[in-house]
Amino acid sequence: MADRMTRADLERSLIALGSTLEYPPAPPIAPAVTARLLAERAAARRPAFPGLALWPRRRVLLLAVAGVLLLAGTAVAARLAIGAIEIRVIPTPTAPSPTAVESGPALGERVTLEEARARVAFPLVLPAGLGPPAEVHVAESAFSARVVVLVWRADPSHPGIEGTPWSTILMELPGSTEPLAYKDILAETGLRAVRVGNHDAFWVSGPHQLTLITPSGEERFTVTGNVLLWEQDGTTLRLETALPKAQAIALAETIG
Repeated sequence: MADRMTRADLERSLIALGSTLEYPPAPPIAPAVTARLLAERAAARRPAFPGLALWPRRRVLLLAVAGVLLLAGTAVAARLAIGAIEIRVIPTPTAPSPTAVESGPALGERVTLEEARARVAFPLVLPAGLGPPAEVHVAESAFSARVVVLVWRADPSHPGIEGTPWSTILMELPGSTEPLAYKDILAETGLRAVRVGNHDAFWVSGPHQLTLITPSGEERFTVTGNVLLWEQDGTTLRLETALPKAQAIALAETIG
């Protein structure tokens, strides 16, 4: 299992990045971000309210790293995380051309919604306006955790994800201090920090790979839909859809 990159590791990566990037037509993004982050770190050594300073600065640091890496197209890999899903930005492709994730045995055992609720230790949540899911699957993950995948069929009001009969795929994972899944994206893949209600989130647009950690190893899927990632009340949520960002966020905000 890959180790999480520490704050110090991220700062060192930014410093190294700032010394190697050369983009004459554009402002020197990486050095400016590096200098600002280091200045903030120095200013934060004696915060007026220590308990309130840690998470906001960590979040700013992670989002700044994501922005620098994606804008610069650097070969340095970064690791970011939302709940139990770790996002890895990689410089070059490591997987074949993507094909859509399809519901089936690879997504775990097909069950009823009631059975899924009985098998997991966290409350399942559903989006409003879509009706009951067409299928529900429960997959075994690492650390004796279970992952639930719910899918809805495409219809005239809800476009299908390319190559699948589904309009919406909602993956729900329990809270975990260790990653239960990885999302590998290329530097040119769209990765943006957004908000889902009051929650920090990431919006991923473009092909990428999803890896689910299982008791027997890893299961890899290639994804063509747009994806929102966020954590809500201790549950990690992954919403895959063909909708554009604003509509996807609006749908995500109905989940509860």
